[in-house]
Amino acid sequence: MKSFADRLREARTACGLTQEQLGFAVGLTKSSISAWENGRETPSFHTLPRLREALRRSLDELICGQPATSGSAIKDQRAEYAVHEGKAVARDAAELALLTRYRSLPGKRRAALLELLKPEG
Repeated sequence: MKSFADRLREARTACGLTQEQLGFAVGLTKSSISAWENGRETPSFHTLPRLREALRRSLDELICGQPATSGSAIKDQRAEYAVHEGKAVARDAAELALLTRYRSLPGKRRAALLELLKPEG
């Protein structure tokens, strides 16, 4: 049976994330993710929901190694990430990292970035 560290590493790589990207998505450092994946440490209870969202895996799957009871239920839950309680939210860990970085920018830099992203024409 695979360990939590193995399941975490597999889930991260399946999402196409580096340890640094996953760390940023859950608000921690690359070294924390590395420690988890090498079995030296485990995430805190409060970190688990952010980890679940970033990796788009159920906690049963990540912690216990048990597949989700209903694949469609997990898919439906994931589809709700786009809009939750009337607010637009990130759909995956990479988008979450981008959104978090954007929100941390000062107002003038946000405006400049949005100006760069405007379509030509």
